[in-house]
Amino acid sequence: MRTRCSAQISKASLRNFLLGAALSLVLAAPASAADCVTGSKAAPAEIISACTAIIDQASNPGSDRVAALLVRADANARTSGGLTQALRDIDRAIALDGKNARAWRLRGDLLREAGGDLNRATSDLSKAIELDPQDAEAYELRGVAYTNQRRLDRALADYDKAIKLKPDYAQAWSDRGATYYLNGDNDKAVADLSEALRLDPNRARSYTNRGAAYKKLGQLDKSVADDSEAIRLDPKVPEYYDNRGLAYAAMKDYDKAIIDYNQALQLAPRPNFFTNRGDSYQFRGEFGAALSDYNDALKLDPNFAKTYNNRAVLYTKMGERKKALADYETALRLDPGNTNAADGRRTMMAEIAKFGAGPPQPLAANSGNGPSFDCADAKREVEKVICADPQLGMLDRQLAEAYERALKSMNRRSAADLRKSQHDFLATRDASFRRPGYDLKKVMQDRLQRLNAIEG
Repeated sequence: MRTRCSAQISKASLRNFLLGAALSLVLAAPASAADCVTGSKAAPAEIISACTAIIDQASNPGSDRVAALLVRADANARTSGGLTQALRDIDRAIALDGKNARAWRLRGDLLREAGGDLNRATSDLSKAIELDPQDAEAYELRGVAYTNQRRLDRALADYDKAIKLKPDYAQAWSDRGATYYLNGDNDKAVADLSEALRLDPNRARSYTNRGAAYKKLGQLDKSVADDSEAIRLDPKVPEYYDNRGLAYAAMKDYDKAIIDYNQALQLAPRPNFFTNRGDSYQFRGEFGAALSDYNDALKLDPNFAKTYNNRAVLYTKMGERKKALADYETALRLDPGNTNAADGRRTMMAEIAKFGAGPPQPLAANSGNGPSFDCADAKREVEKVICADPQLGMLDRQLAEAYERALKSMNRRSAADLRKSQHDFLATRDASFRRPGYDLKKVMQDRLQRLNAIEG
């Protein structure tokens, strides 16, 4: 997940201080300049026009022109492609009044929001704090910039200061909670995000962030509930559906997870959404659908290491050792610290050394290496999955052999009961295979243990 707990700042909070800076214009300005002061109710084009009239009038006091430049900057920032002009306006404002803390704060936040030079952004926000050490919003915005740089200790210190200056600052509580999540402090994340929601119950982002922390804590019902509330508040954000899908997948409710991934992909076809849906298809035993999703993810992002790793797991289950090894190696090249890919590559190299790298041939029932039935004639989906996984194939053969041995050790009545029990086991296996949470390997292992106990 763009990280589910990434901190975000609304431009509405910026506009509050911009309008406050321009209030000195209300009484003295002509009627047309009112749109520059009360810009929140006017279209950006109207605000820009009204502010320009003030800025271009050389006889206006410098303080009025600075205030108008800041309001016009905010309006430009809200228009398509207007960020460059917004930054030019703030540069002019700072040139006119280098001690205007709000100008430094706004420029720092716009630089951060643009994803540009974060060091320059934190420098500007630090200047704003130097000029006005009581400005809680400047601390909060610098905390966001530090979070984006993954300088989490500094970010947390800034959020602490913002909250100390302004205890009811919901945004600061929310962003500190998000940063605690990134830092692995999930209990603190839940506490802070809960306080943010107490102060402002309509923060969809805080709900989904708290849901992520609940998921890390294993409280999956609470995670689903929070993601559902985020979706209710803002149903057009694809990440919220993806986040809830991840919680459902952790609950092994893959059907619901796939429904949520479908909705996320409908809103935005992103590689991580395809990968997450592919994972659920893989767990559900639908290998073809899983492979298609992984391939679609890599078309969108050929450097997505997680997808290569997960597709390698799928290829391993399908017996495609050469393809699995190639994907593990690509995952490691893109993400050298991926221990799962390193372990997978090591295992696959050993298998190739022992069995070869060629694609698997259909296993016959008399091969001694596969399941008890002929994979060339496999019709049921569960049988195809057993054929694709050497461990499951061996388990199936062991089950069949244990069943035959147990039959031979029984009298006629007991043997009849065992035949019925085995028939019921297979029927239940076939009917339950695709249900959420069904663990085929464990079910087969449990059945083998019972048969061996009968034999003994």
